[in-house]
Amino acid sequence: PEDSTFSGSAMKNDEDFNLKFAWDIVKGKLVNSLNAIEHGGNLGNRVFGYEQEHAKRPLSLYAIAEGPRLRLLWASFQWLKKEVDNISGSSVIVCMDNWLTVTSEIIQKSCQPVCMSWLEKELCLENSKPDKALLSLMVEKLKGDDTVLQNIRKSGKEDLYAELMCFLIFGSLREGCCYGYSLFTLHGVAILEDLVITLADGIASMYLELISVDGDMSNEMNSLGLILCTLSTRALQRLRNEVALNQWLHQNMEAVVSMYEDRFDLCTLQSQFIEEPSKSQTEKFSWWKKLTLRKSGSVLSPSRYVVISYISVPVKRTKELRALIGWRYYFSLFLELADIAMPLIRTIFAKVSDAISFFLVCLIGRSVGLIYTGIRQSLRWK
Repeated sequence: PEDSTFSGSAMKNDEDFNLKFAWDIVKGKLVNSLNAIEHGGNLGNRVFGYEQEHAKRPLSLYAIAEGPRLRLLWASFQWLKKEVDNISGSSVIVCMDNWLTVTSEIIQKSCQPVCMSWLEKELCLENSKPDKALLSLMVEKLKGDDTVLQNIRKSGKEDLYAELMCFLIFGSLREGCCYGYSLFTLHGVAILEDLVITLADGIASMYLELISVDGDMSNEMNSLGLILCTLSTRALQRLRNEVALNQWLHQNMEAVVSMYEDRFDLCTLQSQFIEEPSKSQTEKFSWWKKLTLRKSGSVLSPSRYVVISYISVPVKRTKELRALIGWRYYFSLFLELADIAMPLIRTIFAKVSDAISFFLVCLIGRSVGLIYTGIRQSLRWK
């Protein structure tokens, strides 16, 4: 078992390790999952069931089959790593005052090439010849699409991602950064995973829009012969509508609530061992081990795969609260009013409930007493 006690210097070294090797940690999770699928067969039902059971909100990624989904996450990760390496290895001095613009351009420009690279990879795996005319049409369709960037801005994570990239490239924060150093040393890996998942989910949403029944290119996309989405047309439309509704609620309500509660809700890649049926394995063990395995019903494989899970990271978000405008600002005022009024409303409700309970108890008690008295008198009369 691992030792659960650490000295201060050991914890500091662990934080520096996570910061320095954040890319390697995320890469290891994705590579292990890709290897597990390549050598271990189909894990889709187990992974999909776990994610649906533990999901706080639906994602477009859930409509993509397990193999293509992991390869999309891998393509998103590789592209982000390449862009960050280009900046860190460039001799051009980056103006830190425009750093937010630089990172926003990286995210916006990444959607179209990542999507095309992913689809070309899937076509190669299917031994299909890519239709150059169709791919060119898709490039024009996806060019200039800033849906992913707009969703990041509305979720309040644009500054968070920008500071993470600055931290990973230069090892320090920008002057005037509203986040602390410890946020990235402790949770840098989780923030990076959230960025990768957000980018991949946006690209999955773009792809689902192309193949959906109300899309402009559904017939052309179906002619490619790719089976990246295993959902029926009805199930796909239901998921897309659910994602759109939940996204609006999250951006306009839940995001404001998380600002007031000083936290970020992040999607992370959680590594898990693959459970395999123990029937074929029990022959190798003694009788008492067989009994234990029969009770558990499965054994753990050395292979790992990743599932999307959710965590909340505590961080002060006062600057973002002050910058709220429009509907989100009025909703923040409503939250303040609710915090003031709710204790009073609860007290009034409790008093009224007690009064109603007392009245009903007295009324029912008197009624039962009269009925009992009447029964006794009738029995004596007889």
